[in-house]
Amino acid sequence: MFDKFEKYLYQTVFPTRPPENIFHFTTQSGILGIIESRQMWATQVHFLNDKHEIFLTFKLLEKELKRRIGNAQTPALRSLLVDIRKNLKRIDQSHICIASFCEQGDLLSQWRGYGNQGKGYAMGFDLAELRKIAKLQHFVLWPCVYNASLQLELVNYLIESWLKEFCDNQVSHEKMRKEIDISTGQLAPILKDESFSEEKEWRLVSSVLTSKSPGFAFREGQYSLIPYYKFSIVTPDGKDCIKSIVVGPSPHTELACNSLATFLNTQKLSRVDIKSSRIPFRNWK
Repeated sequence: MFDKFEKYLYQTVFPTRPPENIFHFTTQSGILGIIESRQMWATQVHFLNDKHEIFLTFKLLEKELKRRIGNAQTPALRSLLVDIRKNLKRIDQSHICIASFCEQGDLLSQWRGYGNQGKGYAMGFDLAELRKIAKLQHFVLWPCVYNASLQLELVNYLIESWLKEFCDNQVSHEKMRKEIDISTGQLAPILKDESFSEEKEWRLVSSVLTSKSPGFAFREGQYSLIPYYKFSIVTPDGKDCIKSIVVGPSPHTELACNSLATFLNTQKLSRVDIKSSRIPFRNWK
């Protein structure tokens, strides 16, 4: 089922002319860690900065399932829809990990989040290479969907897929829950409220992981330990997919760029293009 859903996503949400590069906004400690380890930290969805955004898909599914239950033509269909709804409420996407990117490498809203006191960077990655690396690690890379009509179309496609899968095959509640968990886990991270559309965000989304998955780890958080996945940014032949880095608004732009260039040289990344933000520095709080 998931293979069909992934194919459908490619047909509906993946752009015909995707950007050559996408950008990951980060801090000083973030860029040091990513480049030195050649890894990114894909965070478990419940520990995102705005964890509530992940529940938009569940809200849409709940509304559509409730509508369909009320309009069901047969007792069998109604019973199946009720079962799907019950299983949907039980899943928690406990181990779906994501990392975020943006089509623009110099965006004010992102610098406000990551560039406080002139400490922000936007790392530009080759999209085609990143997709290849993602596939090898059982991740997918999708642009976020902000359009309400398309969001509803995707939700309805998912429900229709479940109905076909569960009607044609007598499945246990455990298997039903697993199928729902996997498919919603792939869709939920990419549906976002249209008020965020200026970000043109892309998301790297893992398959369903377990605590025993290679690369699964924990880091310190403000209130609890945060689970994450160590995602490699290097191709199997050792090729880096970092193409450019934008130095965020800074009171000392030239110094920041020169320091970054020296650091990249020590990490054998001297070919990475360094640019500075065109946005004036403000000490955003």
